Amino acid sequence: MGWDVPDDDPNVRQALEHPGPLATVVCSRLGHDTTRHRLMARHLAASMQAMRASGATLLIADGTAVGPWAMQAADLFGVPILLLNKSDDRDLRLISLADRVDVAYCRPKGKVTGLIRRRCAIESGIVRVAIGSKHETALLEAGAIGLFLSAESESPCSNTDLLSSLSADSLSPCIAMDQIDWDEFLVHCTRAAPGPWPKQTIRQYRDEMLLGDAATASRSAPAALARIVRGRRLIAGAVTSSHQIPVVCFSAVPLPELLSRRTYRSHLHRWDYEPYGIAIRKTAAEQIGIEPVVYAEDVLRSGLGSGQLHRFQACGKTTDWRVEKEWRAAEDVDLDALDPTDVCVFSANGDWADRLSTVNHRSWPLVNVPCPIN
Repeated sequence: MGWDVPDDDPNVRQALEHPGPLATVVCSRLGHDTTRHRLMARHLAASMQAMRASGATLLIADGTAVGPWAMQAADLFGVPILLLNKSDDRDLRLISLADRVDVAYCRPKGKVTGLIRRRCAIESGIVRVAIGSKHETALLEAGAIGLFLSAESESPCSNTDLLSSLSADSLSPCIAMDQIDWDEFLVHCTRAAPGPWPKQTIRQYRDEMLLGDAATASRSAPAALARIVRGRRLIAGAVTSSHQIPVVCFSAVPLPELLSRRTYRSHLHRWDYEPYGIAIRKTAAEQIGIEPVVYAEDVLRSGLGSGQLHRFQACGKTTDWRVEKEWRAAEDVDLDALDPTDVCVFSANGDWADRLSTVNHRSWPLVNVPCPIN
């Protein structure tokens, strides 16, 4: 074979003696990029469908980045699995022993890429590389076959026929931002999720990425808002800086002012405020237990009791956090418990506003945030 694989290893011998075809999936580590997660998941789904059609078995190794994803995909699509033990040369074993190698994503100068090139040099047509993985050209030139998936839209409702069938009366009223007295409201801005939604398990997250449509799989800020509007609930997922207490955060700063001074936090790789979210009338928020944060130098000086620690926020040294005028809820906020006139939804994208109407069963007013935003 031209590979330094220990064929006296029982685990390797099991793969060599396997009666049917073996196929593997390789992928470099993706970090917390949900867009890459989705692309990888789509290619995994395509790979599993091909394995099932050809009667192949998934060959995967314990300890690989793609392992948990691939095994869950195999389970969902009914593909048998042959699991290799964790070893330092697991990538070498997978790429050399498999009858087909599917590459979901790999870094151009990584160890895996070198092994894939070597496999292509030995036998062309065995490796299939995902088109859209950015570095597929070099592997295609080395002898890999391209695996193409059609583009998809992440809109919460990509069915334009459904939207066109809705009457004007069935769509939520859309109003201009300057028609709201924002001094009366607390604002909760949504943001993109770096993985599972709050209180969602990693298995549920992978299922959505593998089986869901683009809207279900999206973790963008407007997708987060669509999920909140559909579920009519704000889930306590943020964690206070000093204590591991899940909260829902709001700002008493009027929305136009809040968005005008938003800042890109490079260390977090995101904006501190996005032009998508929910606003609750302050008087209604107080009635359901949402309270203002207590800013202090430390928790001892805040004067808060043990049951109120979720309200503590350090004033800050390099940044004065008091300008945020933050309020917090110590538990999920049931939006159904509020009068519909005490809630509004805001969105920067008119198309998203129309699509949000399809899940806005409480008919909350939709506020159009004008673009561009700074």
